[in-house]
Amino acid sequence: MWYLRLMTSTTSLLRVALVGAPNAGKSTLFNRLVGRRKALVHSQPGMTRDINEEVCLLDGRRVELVDTGGLFAPGDSIFADLVRERVLKEASRAALLIFMVDGRTGLTSQDQTLAQLFRQTGRPVVVAVNKLDVPGRDDQLTEFHELGFASVVALSAEHALGLDELHEAVGALLPAEQGEPDAAAMVQTSEPGVVRIAIAGRPNVGKSSLLNALVGEDRSMVSEIAGTTRDAVDSRFIRGGTSYIIVDTAGLRRKGRVVEAPEALSVMTARRSIERADVVLLIMDATDAPTLQDLHVAGVADEHTRPLIVLLNKWDLVRNDEGAGDRLMAEVRARLKFAPFAPLLSISALHGARVDRILPLVDEVHEQACRKLPTGRLNNWLKKAIDKHHAPSVAGKELKFFYVTQRRTNPPAFAVFTNSARTPHFSYQRYLENSLREHFGLTHTPVILEYRERPRRAKLSTTPPKKTRRRPV
Repeated sequence: MWYLRLMTSTTSLLRVALVGAPNAGKSTLFNRLVGRRKALVHSQPGMTRDINEEVCLLDGRRVELVDTGGLFAPGDSIFADLVRERVLKEASRAALLIFMVDGRTGLTSQDQTLAQLFRQTGRPVVVAVNKLDVPGRDDQLTEFHELGFASVVALSAEHALGLDELHEAVGALLPAEQGEPDAAAMVQTSEPGVVRIAIAGRPNVGKSSLLNALVGEDRSMVSEIAGTTRDAVDSRFIRGGTSYIIVDTAGLRRKGRVVEAPEALSVMTARRSIERADVVLLIMDATDAPTLQDLHVAGVADEHTRPLIVLLNKWDLVRNDEGAGDRLMAEVRARLKFAPFAPLLSISALHGARVDRILPLVDEVHEQACRKLPTGRLNNWLKKAIDKHHAPSVAGKELKFFYVTQRRTNPPAFAVFTNSARTPHFSYQRYLENSLREHFGLTHTPVILEYRERPRRAKLSTTPPKKTRRRPV
């Protein structure tokens, strides 16, 4: 199966993993240390299932901080075994473990079991006793020394207490740095030149499978149970000199079908990931597409004018009837008539079919979305388009076009100045948009054309000003 070699900061940056029982505050501490609310936080245990990672500073050193799922006792959760496998894998890859425990609950038998498990990894461990936000909290640390680790600190992730002590404890146990971090290690969400991709779709259409196929590694948990993914999981890699961040989002459902608070948080995070994306990969199940939920997800991308690529997954399961694939493609295109610019691609994430075409298509779409057009070329196009088809009058008045200029990119937005406060007829607007797309090759990106009335210039008076006689003082 085709795949890309994952080029994350694991190649040079030390990894620090947050581990522990469910609801100990790992995601809260993760958000506190990375400086933004990246991981979902909820009082319901087991909110985090996938691996969430971000580059941050600990004791002045750049590290890869990893938020892991809470370790349930076997059988306590339907995902207990999957989460346990992934947490232990991350623990074995980490240079240091921050073992989160709940200071309010006190030392539990589960904490003792997990301590034995983490001790077997051979990694240095800092025990972070969380939720101690009252004076005299140091007195409650004594019982946690029974876990057998030398480094035990008290903190409150929610109230940012004890973080200095945590930094010092981590810095004292981190191995010495080896070499300089490579370019991939420095990839940040806000870094220019990074293409941010959001994988979106309704639950259980293969989003996590596609992420794993793209990066060539099990980065996101895959299960037949709908709603497995909750966090927006970022995966960073470099291909052909281009840096990418791919975000696997939770499955989006219509508001009326979201009933649980954790799912509502996941949906909110998914919508935010779509809004921030440079390109959105909308995955549909080719055996059951397009549905109203598919159109809802596409509508979210359209609402935020995001460049969109539609992927028909599980294409290997489509019937081999003659013309079945063509009929499905035509049906999808007809239902997505509000996004005619979106390319369609049939894939199989499970078998890797045509997965290698996705990133080249992403590059093409992103290039079009970020294209900057010179004002001179734009005005030459506008003149030719108007000469070819004159605009119909507006409210009985001839509509004149003066000039056009590009306001911004991603997506390209243009301001067209006319002699009327009213916009042209919708058919003429569609004509100009199609003409613009064809002339400049903007076939796979949203395009925004805004019509504005040109400010009227003040008329210059030809009559000389009257001379006023000054009265003597």
